[in-house]
Amino acid sequence: MLIMKILPYDSFTILTPDILAVVLQRLNGKIEDKKMLRFSREHALYEGTISEQGFKISRIIHHRNSVLPVIEGRFEVQSHQTAVHIQMKLHPFVMGFLGFWLLSWYSAVIPISLAGAIPINIIALFVGMPIMMLVIFWAVFWTEANRSRSELAKIIQGQS
Repeated sequence: MLIMKILPYDSFTILTPDILAVVLQRLNGKIEDKKMLRFSREHALYEGTISEQGFKISRIIHHRNSVLPVIEGRFEVQSHQTAVHIQMKLHPFVMGFLGFWLLSWYSAVIPISLAGAIPINIIALFVGMPIMMLVIFWAVFWTEANRSRSELAKIIQGQS
């Protein structure tokens, strides 16, 4: 049973019987260097960096998405397999911005509502709007994280 996580953070391991060189070759075919501007739709699935120690990537998209997961992976060579330990999380700047935005919003709304300047029936709107925005951000993050998790498992295990 899959339990939905509250925080925008996921950590998991993908195992493959293949050696590290094969895993690196598969990933190199799906990861390209970061580019400031993309004019072509002919590109790899992910952009970022990869080495024999691990990788740091994000999915290439053609629109703005601040809650796109940053994906970090670390390789572990074991006796008869390769383990790829992966973490997906929000970019630290996005987390900081969301924290600052919520703090600013509620530090303004709560004193104004306690002073009685906002009618009671409107207070729910001011209190609930940021929560609704967080739910939307959360849903988009987990949609993207689940998609990347599935894609990476297929790539690493040689199914794509």
